[in-house]
Amino acid sequence: MKTLKHLFLLLFAFTFILTSCDPDKEKTDPQPQTTLTANAGPDQNVQTGQTVTLNGSGSKDSENKTFTYAWAFTQKPTGSQATLTNAATTTPTFVPDLAGDYELELTIGNGTGSHKDKVLVKATASTTALVLGNITVKTVLEDRIADPNLPDYLVNASIGVDAELTVKPGVNIAFAEDAHFSIDEDGVIIAKGEANKKIRFTGKQDQKGYWAGIMIYSNSSANEFNYTEILNAGSTDLVDEVKAAITVSDGARITIKNSEIAKSNGYGLYLRDGAILYGFAANKFDNNTASPIKLTAENVPMLDAATLFTANHGIKAIEVNRSSIQETKEVVWQALQNGFPYRLTGLITANSGWKLSPGLNIEVSQNNYIEVGDGYLNAVGTADKSITITGVDQTAGSWNGIIFYSRNSQNKMEHVNIKYAGGQPLNANIKSSITLSSASSLQIKNSKISFSGGYGIHVYGDEPTLNADAGTVNQFNSNALNPIFYNK
Repeated sequence: MKTLKHLFLLLFAFTFILTSCDPDKEKTDPQPQTTLTANAGPDQNVQTGQTVTLNGSGSKDSENKTFTYAWAFTQKPTGSQATLTNAATTTPTFVPDLAGDYELELTIGNGTGSHKDKVLVKATASTTALVLGNITVKTVLEDRIADPNLPDYLVNASIGVDAELTVKPGVNIAFAEDAHFSIDEDGVIIAKGEANKKIRFTGKQDQKGYWAGIMIYSNSSANEFNYTEILNAGSTDLVDEVKAAITVSDGARITIKNSEIAKSNGYGLYLRDGAILYGFAANKFDNNTASPIKLTAENVPMLDAATLFTANHGIKAIEVNRSSIQETKEVVWQALQNGFPYRLTGLITANSGWKLSPGLNIEVSQNNYIEVGDGYLNAVGTADKSITITGVDQTAGSWNGIIFYSRNSQNKMEHVNIKYAGGQPLNANIKSSITLSSASSLQIKNSKISFSGGYGIHVYGDEPTLNADAGTVNQFNSNALNPIFYNK
């Protein structure tokens, strides 16, 4: 019995030794636990549109080793577009765009392992507008208040933008009386709304001409207003004694698309000489005290037929200031929607190719005229879409007419109505609606010249070329003198 007991003890000891030496057993020994502890900071209660700063500074490593930070959303309200900024730092930020719960997870890690912690941010709909000051750092304005009729931001005094400013869809900015928004040379404004979530710039009171407007000095090609509303501006002039909802300085750039400019106490848009209309499409201008747009000839080709200019303006025309058409390629002026006219308030000189589209209407202010210099004028309408060039004042001789200096085969006029010209002589002391100077040329057919204060056409010298049948293929009505005068 004693021998069996000794034998049993010997076998037990041998088995223990074999088990202790098992290499596979060594591999399954537990590793030391991580020395990291993540701390995502306390839960927060905020309002939509408010910048939230997270804080992971309470995270630690018990052995004081360095570690990395990685933050991520684990929950957001349905439809939220909120994104984290600086997600790999101790204190990232985000702006809640919708009311609801935002859960975020912090993961810290190094060679010893990793550890996680979560934080909950509860956002409620904001009802209080924030007051804006000068924009000196890159800034994003979020849609903070659910009610689109309430302002998200207030501008209580004129402010400048000297950095990149992004305005998100749905934002409503209300300006104090006579305040203005200046996008300075170092600034950029990116205001891109959506068809069903437009951005609004308006006055604190819904009153025509309540605030001064927006002044653009920046030449950044990123400056853009898309799906925006600029309402109730033009209370006072910002430059050149011209009131306007938007004023673009010389050398500055702007794109305006899918936007409405209305109820200005001056012009809707004023482009100074040298300003650059970088993009323009499908806009609406309504109920402005002056003209919808005041500009020079260089920017007219950007205007499009899809833009609506209502008849509800103090000046029912696009004002084109004294300027020249001088490009390396042909310049085309489009016919505007509903026949809305261009009004020439000063001399327009064509020193390059100038094409007028069928259906286009031009009004010329008193005692002004059109000069075709080194370029050409190609005004070819159709029987059902004629081109009209008339006077602002519809009395005989209210404007001076058109004078051609160039000899160019593209000088053509077909299906054109020229009315109320021949006010002052343009050559050799002769009044006429159209004047051909020495060495110039013109082919004119199927057109009407009426109510001239002098001749219909004046051909000066031996060298000008006018189509031989000009007197029979055109109509001359109610002119003070004969249809054509050959002054040799």
